[in-house]
Amino acid sequence: MKNVKKIASLVLAVLLLFSMTACGEKETFDPNNIVEDTTTLDIMCLHRGYGFQWLTALKEGFEAANPGVEVKITTISKSDIIRGDIKNYKKSEIDLYFDIYATGMGGLVQEYSSYYGGKQALRPLSDVLATQIPGEGITVAEKMHTTLLAPYQSAGRDTADTADDVYYGLPYMQGTMGMYYNETVINEALGEGNWKVPNTTDELIALCEKLKAAGCYMLVPGELDQYTRTMFIPNWAQYEGFENWLKFYEGVGYDKDRSRESQQSSLIYQQQGRAESLKVAYDLISPENGFVLSNTAEIGTNNLNDYQKRFVDPKNKLALYPCGDWLMQELKDNSGESGGASTVKMMKTPVISSIIDSVNGYSADQEKRLPNISDDATLSAVIDYVDGRIDTLPAGVTEEEVAFVKQARNTISSQADMHMVYAPEFSDAKALANKFLVYMASNEGIQILKDNCIGGFAPYKYEYQNLSVTEQSIYDATKEGVFVGDYKFHELFFFAGAKSTSLTSAAGTMDSYITSPVREYKSAQELNDAFLKENSGAKWDSIISKIN
Repeated sequence: MKNVKKIASLVLAVLLLFSMTACGEKETFDPNNIVEDTTTLDIMCLHRGYGFQWLTALKEGFEAANPGVEVKITTISKSDIIRGDIKNYKKSEIDLYFDIYATGMGGLVQEYSSYYGGKQALRPLSDVLATQIPGEGITVAEKMHTTLLAPYQSAGRDTADTADDVYYGLPYMQGTMGMYYNETVINEALGEGNWKVPNTTDELIALCEKLKAAGCYMLVPGELDQYTRTMFIPNWAQYEGFENWLKFYEGVGYDKDRSRESQQSSLIYQQQGRAESLKVAYDLISPENGFVLSNTAEIGTNNLNDYQKRFVDPKNKLALYPCGDWLMQELKDNSGESGGASTVKMMKTPVISSIIDSVNGYSADQEKRLPNISDDATLSAVIDYVDGRIDTLPAGVTEEEVAFVKQARNTISSQADMHMVYAPEFSDAKALANKFLVYMASNEGIQILKDNCIGGFAPYKYEYQNLSVTEQSIYDATKEGVFVGDYKFHELFFFAGAKSTSLTSAAGTMDSYITSPVREYKSAQELNDAFLKENSGAKWDSIISKIN
């Protein structure tokens, strides 16, 4: 059926080509010539750590719920295959792509548009977000964790108004990254009941001191940038508050001399949260303090699976490891084991202790966020209150302060922008593709995904049941998640080349800047100064010139 209609569409395209060639014009892409097909859905999926079982199971569930519909899945291991497929759209029958795109949706939209002389190769999925899920009385957008939509904007916005935002892609996984702890290793080293999961970064550092004394360490592979994604970005966002932090990725700085926001300004690099988070990074993972396994780099260059297997094996005495929620699924797929002899859990992101000094950097008054929380012990007590472990707030703490601490406490890293689905304009099954995406957002679809993907969670609010110990810890850390990541959706980043966590003047990743025994930047201040220098004056003018 689909091939017959595809042929009809191609015949029409040939006639169009003939008529345009006769006039001396070049052929262009015309989505209006697509013939809708409502019975076959073709999906191409890139393998990104979660395997493919979840998608196969969703296919089967969707077909059972829609008799007469057939879903075909093509699995690939390289994202470039998708690029080629979209570029050669006449030979493709794909209706949905499950893919990765590190430079953001804005870059993807721009790249694919260029294939067709400015005509759009991707179609907006805003209508999917606005669709009510059958039988649930809620739209896809209302069910999705709101902050997961931030990296899917087609371009940056000048105001906080999101009414006109257009979304050309949607997340299909939470892609959570967090600080895992090997409970088995820590209990053996410190004694069960003699330690607690840290609420704050000061408490995390104190725990690392005890672990080091007991011969246990954190695992931080410098070249994989896992600490940066797991801790640096969330700690930065905690200090600033989500709304102000996101303005960095929208290119909006604050001019304190003029008491106004400044669009496309290098002032974004002066967000104090960046500097504070860098200080924590140096305290935790620089070689001087000895918390990180000293021979991490010797285990294997960028061998993620090897790192993961070593972490879950208790004989290696690796207590802490920043990694993603794909950990257990990858272990199972690569070694047939899902955790070895250890009990491994993900902690909620410890709140950056210097948050007690945070001010609203985008306000004329520069008001202090937490005026009644003056020390780390009080901050930790407020976090206990937010988490529900105690019923009484410390004296004098206001509800506004509780709200800010709660947002910080639930801030966690997400790689959802690295696990995205988008739809080509050339598809002849648009309605069916939309229906499949809405099915994925349904309670039935979410449960199917969870049952077939260890550790992976859908990007929607849902009450999960019967989880493993590791999965329960991930769910507890993310069910009220304020998700943050390296969101390069604004043209400053995807087109003009502005950098958020790396320097063009230095090789390597931010993790490697800090963890290497031989490194250029010996302190947080030196590294922060390097960012400020690289993104100011003539260099910033050069970046801005590319988008003006």
